[in-house]
Amino acid sequence: MPRAHRILALLFLLGCLAQAVAAPPAPLRVGVYSNAPKVFMSGDGKASGILVDLLREVASAEHWQLEFVACEWQACMDALAAGRIDLLPDMAWSEERARTYAFHRVPALHSWSQIYARPGNKIRSLLDLKGRRIAVLGGSVQALVLPNLLAGYGAVLVPVVSLERAFALVADGQADAVTASHYFGEAEAGKHHLAATPIVFNPARLFYAAMPGRQQVALDAIDRRLTLWRADPNSVYFSTLRRWQGGNPSAAVPSSLLWVLAATVGLLLSALAVASWLRTEVALRTRELRDNESKLATILDSVDSLIYIKDAQSRYQYVNGAMCRLLNRPANAIIGQTDEVLFGLEQAKMTRAGDLAVIDEHQRFVSEERIGDKVYLTTKIPLVRGEEVTQLCGITTDITPHKQAEESQRIAAIVFQSGEGMCVLGPDAVIIEANQAWGVLDGRKAEALPGTPFPHFSLELEDDDYRNRMWNIVRHKHTWQGEVWMQGQGGGRYPAWLTISAVRDADGVLTNFVCTQSDISARKQADEKIIQLAYYDPLTALPNRRLLYDRIGHCLGQHGRQRRVGALLFLDMDNFKDLNDSRGHVVGDHLLQQVAARLLACARDTDTVARLGGDEFVILLESIGADEAEAQQHAETVGEKILTALRDPFEVGGAVHHASCSLGIALCTGEEGSLDDLMRRGDLAMYEAKRQGRNTLRFFHPTMELEVTHRTAIETELRAALLHSQFVLHYQGQVDGDGIMTGAEALVRWQHPTRGLVAPSGFIGIAETSGLILPLGRWVLRTACDQLALWAASPATAHFSLAVNVSVRQFLQPDFVEETLAIVAASGADPARLKLELTETVMIEGVEETIGKMRALREHGICFSLDDFGTGYSSLSYLKRLPLDQLKIDQSFVRDVLIDPNDASIARSVVALGKSLGLKIIAEGVETEAQRRFLAGIGCDHWQGYLFSRPVDARTLEELAA
Repeated sequence: MPRAHRILALLFLLGCLAQAVAAPPAPLRVGVYSNAPKVFMSGDGKASGILVDLLREVASAEHWQLEFVACEWQACMDALAAGRIDLLPDMAWSEERARTYAFHRVPALHSWSQIYARPGNKIRSLLDLKGRRIAVLGGSVQALVLPNLLAGYGAVLVPVVSLERAFALVADGQADAVTASHYFGEAEAGKHHLAATPIVFNPARLFYAAMPGRQQVALDAIDRRLTLWRADPNSVYFSTLRRWQGGNPSAAVPSSLLWVLAATVGLLLSALAVASWLRTEVALRTRELRDNESKLATILDSVDSLIYIKDAQSRYQYVNGAMCRLLNRPANAIIGQTDEVLFGLEQAKMTRAGDLAVIDEHQRFVSEERIGDKVYLTTKIPLVRGEEVTQLCGITTDITPHKQAEESQRIAAIVFQSGEGMCVLGPDAVIIEANQAWGVLDGRKAEALPGTPFPHFSLELEDDDYRNRMWNIVRHKHTWQGEVWMQGQGGGRYPAWLTISAVRDADGVLTNFVCTQSDISARKQADEKIIQLAYYDPLTALPNRRLLYDRIGHCLGQHGRQRRVGALLFLDMDNFKDLNDSRGHVVGDHLLQQVAARLLACARDTDTVARLGGDEFVILLESIGADEAEAQQHAETVGEKILTALRDPFEVGGAVHHASCSLGIALCTGEEGSLDDLMRRGDLAMYEAKRQGRNTLRFFHPTMELEVTHRTAIETELRAALLHSQFVLHYQGQVDGDGIMTGAEALVRWQHPTRGLVAPSGFIGIAETSGLILPLGRWVLRTACDQLALWAASPATAHFSLAVNVSVRQFLQPDFVEETLAIVAASGADPARLKLELTETVMIEGVEETIGKMRALREHGICFSLDDFGTGYSSLSYLKRLPLDQLKIDQSFVRDVLIDPNDASIARSVVALGKSLGLKIIAEGVETEAQRRFLAGIGCDHWQGYLFSRPVDARTLEELAA
C-alpha cells in the first residue's frame, strides 16, 4: 500500500475513534409518579421530591444525564419491565419484588404505611375496619401486604390508579379509608380534610429499582453515595431530608400590635376632633401624624401576619404588605374588593360568617382558616364608632408549621401506642420506655420493662444469641432490620420482624436506640401455606407442575454445565377411569395416594416425583449418566422397578385392586431445545407405550414426533378440505346371483389439491380420532341420499339401493336418528333404498342405545348391514338382538378363500349364521370368477368387488348398469 494511502487510513481511523470517544453517554431514564414529597411532578412539569433531589446529587457526582418520565405507578412498573425507563424511585423492597427487580443494598429512605380517614371515623384498630372500603394504589406494596394483614377482618380493598385519586375517593365518601406511606399521607391528608388513624403497618425500605442485568453500574454507584452520605450527618443526604421535612416557625406577632393600632386610630380621631381649635398646631400635628403613620405602616408591613381592615360590607379598607405578597397585588388593587373577588366564592362564604359575627354581635372572633395548602389562625376584633361597629380589624397568622408539628407529635404518640411493639433504649441498650404491644410480645407489662436489657434473639430458631453482633452493626451503620426469633419472658420463641435505628444528636453523639418488632407467626404460616399450595399437589403432597418445571430447568442447566444426562419418566395409570366410574372418585383418590407413595419408594432422594393432574405422574431423574447409553440403562432400570411396584395389588375402599401403568421415557440430553420439547417427548413415549398394549415402557424416538407431525398436518388439511368441499363420492356396484346390479356402496374419496385422489385409508383414521368424522359423515350421508333420489327418477336405476358406511362415533351421537331422518326427508330419497353399514364396534359401547336407534330408523324403512363381520367383536348374543338386514363377509376372508382352509371355513360359518338368522349375505372384495363360484356354492348370493365394478363416479356406474 502506498505511504500516502496508509496515512489517510490512519487519519480516518483516528477520526472514527474520536467520534466514538466524544459520543455522549445515553441519559438515564427515570420514572416519576405522584407520591409527594418523595417523588412527584411539580406544577411546572419538572421532577421534584426527596428521591429526585438525591438522584440528582448522585448524577452530578457520577456525571450522568437524567431524563425524567412521568407515569402512573402501574405504568411506571410496566415501562421498567419493557425497558422504556431505566430506574424507578420509591419502590419498597419485598421478597416477591426482589425476585423480579434489582435493588441496591443501602435503602434510600425508611417509611411505614398508615391508614387515613375522615375526622370522627372511629377507626382505632384493625377490628374497626370490618365492612370498611379501603382505597389502595394498585400494584403498590400496600396492595401486596394488606390482603394478608386484613384477612378475617372483613375489609374491602378498592384499587385505584393514583394516590391522589385514593384520597379523593375518601373525601367524596366513595371509600371509608385510604392507605399510603406516611410521607405522602402527611402531605396529602390535610388537602382532603382527612386525619391519620392509629393503624400503622408495614415498615418499609425504599430503593431505586431496575431490571436485573440492566443498570447494575448505576445501582452500585447509588450504593456508594448513600453509604458515604449516611455516615456524615452534615452530608447532602441529611440536608435534603431537612429541607423537605423541616420548616421555620412563623414569626411571632408582637403582643402590643393591637394596642399600637388602637392608639393610632385614637390619635387620628382626636386630631380630627380638635382640628378646628388647634389650627395653630395643625402643621406640627400633621407632621407627627404622618411620622406615626409611616412608622406604623413600616411596622405592619414588616410583620409576616396578614393585617387588614374591612368595612361592614366586608370590603377591604386597609391591607399590610404580607397581604399584598399573599395575593401578589399592590394595595390599591385590593382596597375596595371583597373576599369573593380575591379568594373565590367558597372561601368568601366562610370568612363572611366570621365578619358578621364581629359586626353584628360586637364580639371578638377567633378561628382557623385554610387558604390554599396552608392553615392560618385568624383573630377579628370590632372597630367601634360610638355604639356602632363600622369596621373590623383582622390579624391572620400562618400556623402551618405549628399544626404540622402538633400533627407529627400526635401521629408519633399514636404510632407508639399502635399494635406494633415499640421501645426506646439508652446508649447502653437498656429499655427506657416501651409500649403495651411490646409488653404483650415480651410477656410482661409495659410498666415493668424500663430498666431491663434488650431481650435475647437469634437469626435461626436454634441459633446463638445475635444481640452483640447486631449492636455493633447498628452503631456502625445506624440501623439494622431483619427477620429474627425473639425470646419472650417465659422462654418461648416466636418469629418477628425487628427494626433498630440509632438516634444521634446534632453533634453526632449516640443518644438512643428506637426499636420496633411485630409478630410474624401468622405471616410465616401463611407463606408456608402459600408455598405448599403453589408448588405441591394437595392430594398426594407431591411437587406439582410448577415445581417440576423449575427442577427440569435446573436439570437442563446442569447438563449444560456438567454434561450429565438426566431422564424424564411420564407415567399414566391404565384404565384409571374405569375405577373412578365404577367405585367413585374417593376410591380413585385413595389409589393415587398409594401410587404416589410407591413411586417415592422407587426414586432416589435427589429425584423429583411429581403429579401433573388426574392419573398422570412424572419422575425426573437428574444426573444419571455421563452419556445417553448409561442414562438410558439407568432410566430403564428405574422404569422396570416402577412397573413391578405398581403391579402389586392395592387395597382401596376395602377391596383389592390390581393396577398397571404405561411409562414413557425421554432423556435430558441438552438437544431438546426447550422444556416444552422435553415434556412433549415424554408424553409421546407414554402414549406409544399405551398403543403397544399398556403395562410397559417405551423410550422416545424421533419417529414418534414425525408421526404426530404427519397426523397434525393431515388433520389441518382435512379441516380445509371440509371448508372447500374437496371430497367426492365414488360408488362400487353390488350384484345378485343373476349378475344384475342391484345397487352400490358409497365410498368417499379426498380430491387433494396436490396429492390427487386420496383413498379412505389415508385419512379416515385421523378423521375418527380428531372428531372430523362427524361433519364428514354428515356430508357423505347427505350426498349419498341426493344421489339415491336422482337414481329413483330413472327407470334404469330406480331399483338401486345404496349402502353408506356410518362411523361408530357418528352413530352414537345423541341426535343421530333425528339428523338422519331429516337428511333423508330433505333429499326426497326412498328410505327403504338406504342401507346403513355399521361395524362390530357398535356392540362394544352402548349396546342398548344402539339397538334403540336402529329400531327407530327401521320404523322409517332404513335397512342395516353389519360390515367387516368376523374381524372384530363378533358377539353372537348381541348379534341376534340387532335389527339387521344383511351380513357382509369381509374381504380379508374372501381374498384367500380358495387357498386358506381357515378363511373358507369362516366364510361358510358366516353364511350359515346369516341364513339361520334370516339375514341376506353379501361378500366384498370378489376379484375372480373362481371366488364368486365358491361363494355361490356355499349360499352367498350377492357380491361386490373388482370382478364386477371398481369404485367409479355415479355416471360411470349408471353406464355399467345399463
